[in-house]
Amino acid sequence: MYFLIDYENVHNTGMHGSEYLLPSDHILLFYSDAALTMEQRHLGHIRDSGCGFEICKLVTPRKNGLDFYIATKVGELFGAERCKNAVLISNDTGFQSIRDYWQERSGTKHRVTLSADIEQGILSANEPSERANTIRACRKLADIGQFYAAYQANLTFQQTLREIFAGTSYQDRLPEIQAVLKKGKSPRLLYLDSLKRFGRKDGQEVYRLLKNCTNF
Repeated sequence: MYFLIDYENVHNTGMHGSEYLLPSDHILLFYSDAALTMEQRHLGHIRDSGCGFEICKLVTPRKNGLDFYIATKVGELFGAERCKNAVLISNDTGFQSIRDYWQERSGTKHRVTLSADIEQGILSANEPSERANTIRACRKLADIGQFYAAYQANLTFQQTLREIFAGTSYQDRLPEIQAVLKKGKSPRLLYLDSLKRFGRKDGQEVYRLLKNCTNF
């Protein structure tokens, strides 16, 4: 996917979602003297993703100068058939004209998507991918009160575990014990996974202690 970023317009907020970049993506960053810096985390995500990366700095400051750069680049990309879909990252509503032009001229052959940041651009482009599914899952709304109740219950459970295993040879292995509990709370699953992780003798002792903090 090609992301053409009007960085002078969006700055770092437009880079939200850079952690989802893939080697098959291409970032084309349009910037000027008004926006010369970017947060290290976004630059690191670009580097680590292995995606294509190009920059284009405004040569002479003019009103809407970068807008014309971006419009020209979209025509270059589509004309050379370098891509079928281009995501324009900007809050400038004027880019709707680019989208309308290509929709009228090429229908579904070439598509321009407008977005305020990379993450939304992935979703707006209707990309059928694992990263799009991950973003949708992260964006699902959850009841704050229910989350807090579960959060408090987990804190209580953590304290119970610490108390039960305090003074035993397993008190420093609570992460492993919690991993056992993630397998499920049925006696059989707890017993078998305890033996697997701690060995027969220690596993039986861990299982015995676990029964004191689980409801079965």
